[in-house]
Formats: sequence, structure tokens, C-alpha cells
Amino acid sequence: MLSRLLLSLAGPALALLFVLGLGGCALLPGRGPVRRIVDAASDAELTVPQLVGELATADVVFLGEVHDSAPAHALQLEVTRALAEERGGVVLSLEMFERDVQADLDAYLAGALDEEAFLDVARPWKDYADAYRPAVEEARARGWPVVAACLPRDLAMRIAAEGLEAVAGDEYLPRSVTAEPGPYRDRFEEAMGEHDGFEEGQLDRWFASQCAKDDAMAEAIADAVARRGEGGPPVVHWCGRFHSDFGLGTVSRLRARRPDLEIAVVTTVRRRSTLDPLEGEDRERAAHAFLVRR
Repeated sequence: MLSRLLLSLAGPALALLFVLGLGGCALLPGRGPVRRIVDAASDAELTVPQLVGELATADVVFLGEVHDSAPAHALQLEVTRALAEERGGVVLSLEMFERDVQADLDAYLAGALDEEAFLDVARPWKDYADAYRPAVEEARARGWPVVAACLPRDLAMRIAAEGLEAVAGDEYLPRSVTAEPGPYRDRFEEAMGEHDGFEEGQLDRWFASQCAKDDAMAEAIADAVARRGEGGPPVVHWCGRFHSDFGLGTVSRLRARRPDLEIAVVTTVRRRSTLDPLEGEDRERAAHAFLVRR
């Protein structure tokens, strides 16, 4: 597991960055199409229109990604665009922008701020130009609202260092944060690798930081659903797949806030060959998967 290697070579801090969504994987030669969409239960291949037909009634669609896959990002945009055509628009929600830049994002979308000024204040991810700018520009051209959904990173890192109590009352902290034992905590610990060398309470604080991000995104999505009104366009949330796989993370926190919503989840699975069927846990991550080549 990559996180185990990070932990052994560079210590816990770098491993935390990996789990929080800032790590990447090397690209290796593969075979088969660069990308495919499949039904996770049956391995049946789907076209974008067929997938959209299955997602079309959802209130919220999670498109869980691996952050450094260009084919996955292209599929995310194609599916988002097709959903907008099917439903008369979408609300695009992004992990890749943080809650405290929402006003700047709105100003850019409205044409009140030029792109250079926007990027100066918005702290875009390093691969923004290739991976996420096309979706933001599509939203700008088509009038889709865009939600800056994630917890500001300085708050996330402060929670990881000092605990939730250190940021109590911050305006960008979600109204509630849940960081309890259970399957998500188990998967977080597995992703972090061996725990040797952790200070007392350190893993608890890092898990609280992860959960604060999940609750922040769930709250942002729930608020966006409330703003759109009954029968409005779906919210399409782009996030690292750890936040949405297995119905955990942000998905579980959104369900707790809005159990009435129909939620659909798509994951991304990276394989040496996209022709091979899904195996083991990869079948359980979500109902549908983008298969992309290593």
C-alpha cells in the first residue's frame, strides 16, 4: 500500500497528506481502453448516456476520483455535462475549493473578477489547469452554480495538530462534526498504515481532521440542495474517492443531514487493464465505476 511506503520513508505527516487527497500514484503501462464505465455488480459496460439514465433521478451524485487521472477527470466532466443536459442544469460542488473562497468563486463566475485575480486568492490545487479548470469554465459559460465545499486547509491542519477544540467557533467549521469509531475509522487507519511512531492522540486528531472535511462538504451539499429548491437540478460533487466510497465519509454525513435525499455514487478504479472484471472490494465501493488505466 502506498500509504505504508509514505509512512516508512517520510513519516506520518506525508502519509496524512496522501489520505487527505494530496498524494498521487505513478502511471504504468497497461492494456485495454484508457477508460471504461461499468456497473460494479455485473461488470456490464455503460455509455455515458446509459450511466446518466441511471443517475438522472438522484438529488446528489458523487463522482469519486483518483486525483491524478486525466481519463477520470474527462469522464467526470462528460457525465456532469450530460446530467446538466438531462436535468436542465446542475449545481457543481467541488472538494478542490475551500469554503472561505466562495465569494471569490461567485465573483469569478459572475464575471466580476478576472481569472488571474481569482486564482491569486482561491488557492487552486496544483493540477487545477488540467483537471478542474475545464469544469469551472463550463459552469461559468452555462450558468451553473459552483460550491466551494471543503474545509479550509489551515483549519484541517490545525485540527490535525491540536484537535477540534482548537478551532471551536470558527465560521468555516461545519455546524457539527462526527468522528466516531466504525468502518470509516477502520479504513482511515488502514490507509494510514502502521501506527508505530505516532504520538498519543495523534491518530485521533488526524481522523477528526478528515471527518471535519467530510462534514464540511456534506453541510455545503445539504445547503446547496436547500437553496436549489424542490425539483431543482442535481448537485454533482467531485471529490477524492476516499470521501465517498462504500457510502462512508461525506456520503454518510450527508445522509445523516438529509435522509430524504436520493444519493448516487460513482467511484474510480485504476487498473493495469480496464478489460479485467472488478474484484473484491472494488465491487463494493459504489454502484458504478470509472475504470481507468494505470
